[in-house]
Amino acid sequence: MADRAKIAKGALLSLIPLFSFSCFVFIVGLYSSQTATIKSGNALAALTAHEQGGDWDASQTPEKEYSDMGEEMSQNTLKKELELKSAVSIKINQDQDTEILFDKASDSKLPIASLTKLMSAVICLQNYDLQQKVVVSKGADSMPPMHTDIKDGQTYSVGELLNIMLVESSNKSAYALSEIMGTDKFVSAMNDKATELGLKNSFFADSTGLSQSNISTAQDLALLAEYIISNFPEISQMTTQKTYSLPDLGEISNTNKMLDELYNVVLSKTGFTNYANGCLLMVFATPDGGYTINVVLGADDRFLEMKKIINSQQ
Repeated sequence: MADRAKIAKGALLSLIPLFSFSCFVFIVGLYSSQTATIKSGNALAALTAHEQGGDWDASQTPEKEYSDMGEEMSQNTLKKELELKSAVSIKINQDQDTEILFDKASDSKLPIASLTKLMSAVICLQNYDLQQKVVVSKGADSMPPMHTDIKDGQTYSVGELLNIMLVESSNKSAYALSEIMGTDKFVSAMNDKATELGLKNSFFADSTGLSQSNISTAQDLALLAEYIISNFPEISQMTTQKTYSLPDLGEISNTNKMLDELYNVVLSKTGFTNYANGCLLMVFATPDGGYTINVVLGADDRFLEMKKIINSQQ
């Protein structure tokens, strides 16, 4: 009996390490499962907030990992450094999964100056023949000019006017293009398209962006950029040209000077008025086959603020 008791006691003692190891494995597995759930919840919260036009706050999730806390601190630092009214940075991968990289008052309704011309380009491409000839009217010629611009009585194709509008941000070209359809009808088409795309906080008053009544949000503009990237490669190509030349016009330069510094830009548009201050929208291709949309509104130095956002992501 004593021998059996010793044997039983020894067997029991031999099971203790195995039991301890099993408990350790179970606890680690449970922690990993909870961590994965938290990460999944964060991604879903970010995507839901983007779709609903709201801000995502990581503190709304049950826990924060140290990496998440570091990211939040980095975003808070960037928000303090940026001198602008509104900005957003959104990454979209090749599977169309969306991740908000940065957000500062991205739902604020603000004048958007010549970023308006992106919607003008969409309306033109949906309704006009690029080869159609257009004679520049006195009304178009009365718009505030760029350094090199079209003139009353000159004839250009729709495609040429689109290039001039998107490269040099020509107000005269934007107005001339709206006159083909009729300026009021053109603006109505812009607002109808905004409604169709779900741009709930956008309103257009003209094709140029000169009116302070042309308003939108960084979120809405990011959605517009996403639509353009998916449907209008012509706009992508036109907006990323460093220069554009025509015999009757000469050579014009892109208003976005950052195109000389960056190689992976797939969509670009600048904007400035005294009401809107500096505005800039840029889309960058990413190595995974997706792209990142960055929007800056109400900046004293739109290029500097865009660089801050880009540098924070490297």
